[in-house]
Amino acid sequence: MKRPTSLKVGDMFKVIEEDDYFKLGEIITLLRDDGTDCPYFWNAGKTADRSTFFSKLEPYAKTVRCAQVGDIVIGNNTGFEYMVLERGQNTVLLSQANYFKKAYIGNYHFDELEKHYTLKNAPEVEDEKTAEAMKLLKEAGYKIVKE
Repeated sequence: MKRPTSLKVGDMFKVIEEDDYFKLGEIITLLRDDGTDCPYFWNAGKTADRSTFFSKLEPYAKTVRCAQVGDIVIGNNTGFEYMVLERGQNTVLLSQANYFKKAYIGNYHFDELEKHYTLKNAPEVEDEKTAEAMKLLKEAGYKIVKE
């Protein structure tokens, strides 16, 4: 994989080529972007940080199960937005619909969260050819929608 154009701290990647520090299949998180093709990443347990090349990685799609405090989820049936206010080991506490300063009554287990909510702005994992095709279509004025 080439260096992504829209890169930010916290982006997650899956290791597809093992090295001395990161194991095959491990999900790692961008720690700091130094502008090179070999920035620093946290390991899965966030116990150590090392640099590695993007050529050894592939994008990892963050799902609603990965939602952290401050992330926004969208109700599948309503389209309303909710903020994750607290995150436990297996549950999350959401805000009221479209009002992020007040908690909603009750916690959601991750299975319930996956069933009823979608993470806002969850990245789509796509290969380079698909990404390039989508970019060209958008530049040509086409609107891309997910069905």
